Amino acid sequence: MKVLIDANVLFDVVEKRQPHYAASNQILCLARRKTLEAALASHTVANLFYFYGRECLPFLRDRLLDHVAVVAADAYEVKQVLAAGFTDLEDALQSAAAEAWRASFIVTRNVKDFKASRVPALLPSDFIRRFVRS
Repeated sequence: MKVLIDANVLFDVVEKRQPHYAASNQILCLARRKTLEAALASHTVANLFYFYGRECLPFLRDRLLDHVAVVAADAYEVKQVLAAGFTDLEDALQSAAAEAWRASFIVTRNVKDFKASRVPALLPSDFIRRFVRS
């Protein structure tokens, strides 16, 4: 199963945001173990660097980019999602990248903002409950 990991899931891990850290980190652990085929939208990498600067480079280099794909949408997908009624451009671009990569789900803490997405969105904790055996 292919999932696109939204930026807020990564921010949870980088900042160890509670109470979200455990579920978000588990998603990344599944990707690192290759139990889950995961990707990031290419603009998510830029967003991480924008928010955290050079301090995020070890996280990107050592904990992330060897384990997840980095994907982007082309003009067609971007035009499609922009016409779909998203209220947030960044979420629209996440959805476009998920469509381009043919993801089964977008894993995000912003599920409500993906109502217009053709790729369904799930909270990290909901994804784990539904698809990860304990």
